[in-house]
Amino acid sequence: MSSIGRVSRTAVVTGGSAGIGRAIVEVLRRNGFRVAALSRRGDTFAPAGAPDILALSCDVSDEEAVEVARARVQDVFGHVDALVNCAGTIASFPIDQGPVEEIRRLIDVNLLGTILVTRAMLSMVKQAKGVVINFSSGLATRPSSGTSVYSATKGAIESLTRSLAFELGPEGVRVCAIAPSLVRSEIWLSAGMDPVAYGQLLAARGREYPLGRVGEPEDVAEFVAYLISPRAAWVTGTVIPVDGGSTLGVIQR
Repeated sequence: MSSIGRVSRTAVVTGGSAGIGRAIVEVLRRNGFRVAALSRRGDTFAPAGAPDILALSCDVSDEEAVEVARARVQDVFGHVDALVNCAGTIASFPIDQGPVEEIRRLIDVNLLGTILVTRAMLSMVKQAKGVVINFSSGLATRPSSGTSVYSATKGAIESLTRSLAFELGPEGVRVCAIAPSLVRSEIWLSAGMDPVAYGQLLAARGREYPLGRVGEPEDVAEFVAYLISPRAAWVTGTVIPVDGGSTLGVIQR
C-alpha cells in the first residue's frame, strides 16, 4: 500500500509557480499535502501565510540546482510521497531553422530536467512507495508543423515513463504520464506568443474539440490528484490523455 494515505503526505511539483503546475500545487494542498514547489521563479509566488508550501528556486536542467533542492526537501519534509514533473518549455520552428541553443533548451528542460529531478528525489519516493507523474503532451502523438523537437522530447517522456514503471514497480513505486492537449496557461506566452494571438488560438482550438473548449489548469490538476491517490493504486506505466476528446479528431462547428 502506498504511503499516500499518511497524514503528512508530501509532494514535489516542478514548474509549480504558474499554469498547470501552480494548479497542481493548490489542488494537492486542498487534499492535505505539503508541497515543495520548484520553479525558476523561486519563492516569489508563494502565498503569504502558507506553511504547507516550500517554494524553491530551481532550474530543473541544472544538476547542481536540483541537488540543492533535493537536500532542502529532505531536510524539511524527509520523504516524498508524490513527484510531479510538470516543468516544461515549448517552442515552434521548422527542424532546419531552429537555433541549436533552442533545441538544447527544449531537450534540457523537458527531458533532462525530468530525469535529473526524478534521480534526485527517487530515494525518498522509494522509501514512501510513492508515485511519479510525468508530463507528456498531445503533440507527442498528434504533432503539428513546427513542433518536431518539442514533440520528440514529449515522446521520450512517454518512453521514460513506461521504462521507469517497469523498473520501479517491484519496489512499490508507480509511474504514469499525463498528455494534455491545449490548456490555458503561460507556456506559449513565455515562449513569446502575442497575448491576443494566444487568445485567438484558445478560442479557435476549443471550438474544434468534442467538448467545445480547451482545458483549464484545474482540469489537469484534479486528474493528477486522482492518479497519486490510493484510488489509482493499480495504475502504472500508462500515458493518459487529458484533452477534451481532441485525440478523437477535429469537429467542425
